[in-house]
Amino acid sequence: MVVRTTVLTMDLSPEMQQLALNLTAAAARNSAQLVTDKVKSLRAGKRTDETIAGLEQIISELIDDKAELTRIAQSYQSELVAQRLTPGDVTYIADTVLPILEKLAEAQGGLKGQAFKKSVDDLRPLLSAETATVLQLLGFNFRRAVGEPLTTLAEQAILARVNRSEDLKLAELRREQLYLQVALDEEAFGRLTQLYGKG
Repeated sequence: MVVRTTVLTMDLSPEMQQLALNLTAAAARNSAQLVTDKVKSLRAGKRTDETIAGLEQIISELIDDKAELTRIAQSYQSELVAQRLTPGDVTYIADTVLPILEKLAEAQGGLKGQAFKKSVDDLRPLLSAETATVLQLLGFNFRRAVGEPLTTLAEQAILARVNRSEDLKLAELRREQLYLQVALDEEAFGRLTQLYGKG
């Protein structure tokens, strides 16, 4: 028996891809035809001790594979549950985020504030438990569609600040080096002291 599995790498996370590969390997290892062939082969040999030992090994392998399949199923379930928003999650997000967005719109004021407020009002129906449930049943992944871009934006903002901080430190170091060069050059030091009125 040949087990064929198509893994869509674009739609699956690396964890899900690995689970799919493990599932394929477990299914191929002890397919019904393979087990039947092993049992027939063992029964063809006339040695009772070898047949019993072989059957015990087959049973042990099947039990191990059952445990692995159970672990894979639990991992699949964990991955799928981690991607779904519960109605409580949606309600919490709506009750927390929408008022903040409305305050930002009010603070912005003017036409931009009004446009932003309209966008928030348009977003409100999407953040209902019923709509979220229907969208998730259709395959929409809120965490991936909204959470990952927000995570990326936050990461970029943090990295930009870190890079600016490093650039600032480099500029300060260059300034200190220039001060030292000026201090070692008498003419340059004289001009600097005259410039600042201390000469």
